[in-house]
Amino acid sequence: MAAKKHKKKSTLEEKDKEQTHELEKANEKLQLEMNQHERVEETLAHKENLLQMIISATGEAMILIGNDGLITLFNPAAEEMFGFKKEDMLGQPLDHLMPEQYRHHHSQYVQSYFATGKPDGIIGNTVELPALRSDGHIFPMEMSLSAGSLGDKQFVIAVARDITERKQTEICQDELLKKVDNINKELKDFVSIVSHDLKAPLRGIKTLANWILSDCSDRLDDQAKEHINLLLERVERMYNLIEGALQYSRAGQAEEKQAHVDLNNFVPEIINMVAPPENITVTIENELPVIDCEETHIMQLLQNLLSNAIKYMDKPQGWIKVGCVEQDGFWKFSVADNGPGIEEKHFERIFKIFQALPTSPDFEGTGIGLTVAKKIVELYEGRIWIESKVGEGSTFFFTLPKQKTEAKK
Repeated sequence: MAAKKHKKKSTLEEKDKEQTHELEKANEKLQLEMNQHERVEETLAHKENLLQMIISATGEAMILIGNDGLITLFNPAAEEMFGFKKEDMLGQPLDHLMPEQYRHHHSQYVQSYFATGKPDGIIGNTVELPALRSDGHIFPMEMSLSAGSLGDKQFVIAVARDITERKQTEICQDELLKKVDNINKELKDFVSIVSHDLKAPLRGIKTLANWILSDCSDRLDDQAKEHINLLLERVERMYNLIEGALQYSRAGQAEEKQAHVDLNNFVPEIINMVAPPENITVTIENELPVIDCEETHIMQLLQNLLSNAIKYMDKPQGWIKVGCVEQDGFWKFSVADNGPGIEEKHFERIFKIFQALPTSPDFEGTGIGLTVAKKIVELYEGRIWIESKVGEGSTFFFTLPKQKTEAKK
């Protein structure tokens, strides 16, 4: 009987030990979970403090909005921008910083985020809208809202910028562009009027001089005839200068649709147009590209370069070579000749208006052709330059972007 009782007691003690061990394990697990939870809470608190420190220290106006839609942090830069103290803004909705007519529209986006947990509309984007200072002054503001979370806490960070100066600059730029457009229009009208008014008396002088030579030739000595011929030459030069000024003012101004221009067909037409004399051979050295441009532009450009090479040719047998290669995303064109060449000190001067060089005794240029060529190339964001050796000839190069041949207006 005693042995039976002893065995029963031992069984109960073993069960107690097992239960105690299980309780201890459960307690240890619970304690571990509690410790982990505390560490998570500490980490979240640390991250939140760090976030607040960053927002407070930044030089940009930043506002932290909690998941109740109210401001929980208003940094010093925001105080300076809006004129409100942090103490007055904590617990207020962000709408408080906007004119009344914009408040409801803006708050919908913030409320939508907190209701759905998904960024929507203005969240994640930057927008411009009016803002309100503490003194009632309304100013233009650029604001971006970024959504985030810490644990189960959702929040929105608003970054605001006062763009008053930028808006004023934009207004000034718009006004300046309007003034420039008006000046350009007036200048075009002025050039046209002046050209017309100056050409008329020149035509009269030319007619009168020719009449004197024709009807009074028997009463004029050789010196008088020479003076009248010199007068006619100067009248012709003045007429050409006026025409050149008009051509320059119109370069790039004509509104013409862009077209696919196959230069393999187009350049021979231009060569026929400039009509080189028999002693000058014009050749196309390689296959030319198809470009998108205004036909008038490319015609003026190549016509001026070819005409110059022909007019200034000083060799009994002259040649002009037209070529093109692809280089660094551009078409690099060349017009080479074996003419008189140009000294390096004149390389920049020749592209300035009315700066023709007296390189040919038989032809006196106006200094317009290369200026027009430069203006057209720059309309397409290309560049033009010359390489030359005196006595051996010159090569004019110009570039046009391969993927961007539309001229700027």
